[in-house]
Amino acid sequence: MKPGGEDVGAAARLMSKEDNHIASRDNFDFDYDNANDAYSYRADQYQSSSRRIWHRVQAIPLPNWLPIRKLNQLNLRHLVFVFVVSLIITILIVNPYSPYGRIQASPTPTAAQTSSAYTPTWTSVTSTPTPTATESPDATETNEPKHSDEFCTTWPVDEDGGYDLHAFDRSNKVESYSIAPQGGWQKPEGVKIIGMVFFGRKRYVDILDCYLQQNLASNGGYLDEVWFMIHTEEKEDIKWLNRLVNTTEDYKIIGQANCKTNGPKYGCLWRSATEDKTIYIKLDDDIVYIHQDAIPQLVHTRLAVPHAFGVSAHLVNSPITGMEQFHHNVIYPFVPDPNRKPGHNASETWRLSELDRYPSNKQKTLTKEADNKIMFPKVPYRGHPFVLLSEDNFDLLHTSMGRYDQAPGGDFIAFSPVWKSWAMAAQQQYSLLYNLEKNQISRYFFGRPAAYLANAKGPDPDTIIAAPEREGQPVLGGEQVFDTQFRRYNLNFVAVWGSDIKNHLPIADDDEDAITKSIPKKTGRPFIIDTRAVVGHFSFFTQATEIRQTDLLDRWRAFANEAVCKPDNLKKPWDLRCPKFED
Repeated sequence: MKPGGEDVGAAARLMSKEDNHIASRDNFDFDYDNANDAYSYRADQYQSSSRRIWHRVQAIPLPNWLPIRKLNQLNLRHLVFVFVVSLIITILIVNPYSPYGRIQASPTPTAAQTSSAYTPTWTSVTSTPTPTATESPDATETNEPKHSDEFCTTWPVDEDGGYDLHAFDRSNKVESYSIAPQGGWQKPEGVKIIGMVFFGRKRYVDILDCYLQQNLASNGGYLDEVWFMIHTEEKEDIKWLNRLVNTTEDYKIIGQANCKTNGPKYGCLWRSATEDKTIYIKLDDDIVYIHQDAIPQLVHTRLAVPHAFGVSAHLVNSPITGMEQFHHNVIYPFVPDPNRKPGHNASETWRLSELDRYPSNKQKTLTKEADNKIMFPKVPYRGHPFVLLSEDNFDLLHTSMGRYDQAPGGDFIAFSPVWKSWAMAAQQQYSLLYNLEKNQISRYFFGRPAAYLANAKGPDPDTIIAAPEREGQPVLGGEQVFDTQFRRYNLNFVAVWGSDIKNHLPIADDDEDAITKSIPKKTGRPFIIDTRAVVGHFSFFTQATEIRQTDLLDRWRAFANEAVCKPDNLKKPWDLRCPKFED
């Protein structure tokens, strides 16, 4: 999971890189026997210069109306006076209950807060279904919508954030290409399948809930249970999750008392994923789209390719698969709206064809922009969309992904600008929405059938289930896979065998590196991506601040309401309306 909309495994790796970078002697502009000597010299310089500065400050003359003439004449009485005055000012202005504090915006959890550790005791909450409702346990039931610098909505909510779900015609008009076998998907016998959501942020899970419900075995899907692995201390988020779990029998909260995860540490959450003949599908809480075939397809590839240590879904918003999509003609030339205020009204919609295209009179200016301004643009206004330049592949050169592709630099791709750039994250997701509108999900299907030696290493056969045979037909799964070749990949949506996790405990705190790279290298078992199992990932922490200022989350909620959510589980916005959006 990603704190504050972020990929924590990648953050841990990046911090490790930065630590090594700082400690290296090669990174100093002067010669010392070791880096510590350099730091010592700089500290002595600083202390010496700061003493001189302090003497000068003490000698500064003060106005005649003050009871002292210079700062060095301060005594305890003066300091007490300053402290009391400061305390009174703080109480009057900062206190939220004072008449001054009340006019300030209500605070929202920061990225660091939403990613901080929560350490519950071992629990397995068996829930009971609640009576049929007309909407899900959302913001309007649990929290009054508040002003937020992080989030706002482009839906036509009223001034208090209220929204009438029944005032909008959302009959399902989505056409969706399917690769389901003749007769539909049939859950394999003898294997238990558990979804593991690394939970920290209710806003995203509210949308994810519709997809999880769709995929429960009790609803005709493949997931026998969904476990929410809590990784936050935010009380409101935890309360909301408890209410959600109590609405669905197959939802459970799983925690561990000694799993004190401070920041980017997730290895301990894997200690419960160790049962034989069980597939665990770990997914992050900011998965905002799951194609209806994705989980069945992923499960069958997990069964059909036991040699692989892990099988990932095909992530939209990932450095490696993002650039593969770019080169397989999946990505469209979407760029931020060039205007400084919205040109469309507030609405519950996800279809990008309803937006005007990029104005032709501004395209010349765009083509002359520097690469960095294209890859890391400024946010034009809150709630802005990305708009289409054209459907000409040549115009990709003027987009964030196109500029990166022309000059990718020397960064390892897992930590490259594709991981850092919010514009590239948005371009991938707006392209996915556009492909869904055009019913072109098959564009994402690339790769070749999995082909490994018959005697290749794999898990103990007694701890897994073999792929079910089909008379006169090949087994399902593994038709189009992409082998990462022992490079680090994102761990946002992955299927693993419980026995494999058990044999490699403890999983390192940087679980992404461990499961996608280190363990596969050590065992000689690859980590692969099933490109037919398409899912959408909202953001890494490097992208979160700016991408939350787009209308993407509103569009993903609108898509889910139309195509996935049941009528009694429709989703509302959590926030007040973005500025300048009119009815």
